[in-house]
Amino acid sequence: MAAGVVAALAAACAGPQSAIDPAGPVAESVATLWWVLFWGGAAILALVMGLVFYAMFRPPERRMRLPQVPFLIGAGLVFPTVVLTALLVYGTGVGRAIIAEAEAPLRVQVTGHQWWWEVHYPAQDGLPAFTTANELRLPVGRQVVFEIRSADVVHSFWIPNLGGKVDMIPGRTNVIRLEASRPGRFRAQCSEFCGAQHARMGFIAIAEEDADFTAWWRGRAVDSAGVDAPGRAAFEREGCAGCHAVGVTDRPLDGGPAARAPTLSHLADRPTIGAGAAPLFSASLRAWLMDHGATMKPGSLGPEDRVIDDEATLDALVAYLEGLR
Repeated sequence: MAAGVVAALAAACAGPQSAIDPAGPVAESVATLWWVLFWGGAAILALVMGLVFYAMFRPPERRMRLPQVPFLIGAGLVFPTVVLTALLVYGTGVGRAIIAEAEAPLRVQVTGHQWWWEVHYPAQDGLPAFTTANELRLPVGRQVVFEIRSADVVHSFWIPNLGGKVDMIPGRTNVIRLEASRPGRFRAQCSEFCGAQHARMGFIAIAEEDADFTAWWRGRAVDSAGVDAPGRAAFEREGCAGCHAVGVTDRPLDGGPAARAPTLSHLADRPTIGAGAAPLFSASLRAWLMDHGATMKPGSLGPEDRVIDDEATLDALVAYLEGLR
């Protein structure tokens, strides 16, 4: 049983959503600070418990006679003062290091909605602006400055493998600076309770080499290949186009809190549907479309009439959305 407990605890120390499996300099600093506090606390706990057991079980005639006042001053005042001061100095240094801005960072604006993510890449480095939803990519080895906002309630932006988290507060823009030191896929999660579907408000952050990231950016800044596919008629007939953008220029999206629903531009290239509610496959798309997420994500916003029970319409919509690449 003990081996099983140890294995379970060890498994939680690694993976695509672990704060102590760092994949960037900020996360490494945070993880190092965590381990310093953990092992320091463990050592102090062991020392204190050792003294407690010594006092409880040592025969009275063999117990050490310690001067009471010097012992109380040393163990009760000097020792904690020294330890806490050292931790304060070390922790403050770590905090200042992780908020320092690099010379030429990439800037990304993220807006939290109930319960999805609007991600806007402003024009920079000769690349055009575009907006996407529930997906994030960043280049390896370059700092990214995230400007964090909320369109409704308090959310919290957190990519555990890349660094700390920051609250998304309505009417305020907060900033967090993160960097990926290696390619990979890392799960992000809203870490502030924001309503019924808080647990299903996530996305996959993908770190990749600069050339791949630039190619992805250029691809996202143009219309999806299937934007004019035959299923577009069903998409418009069912009223989907009234809230969801499909082409890059379908409606103005500036990364602010005004978007009514996630843009579906290049939807088929995303790893999940419904901000992490399910992997993006034909079956999950169909399940979502049948009642516009009322079953997969109860409480999420949608049209007044959510139900689509016509098989031909469902087939056309699934084919259309799968073609948005």
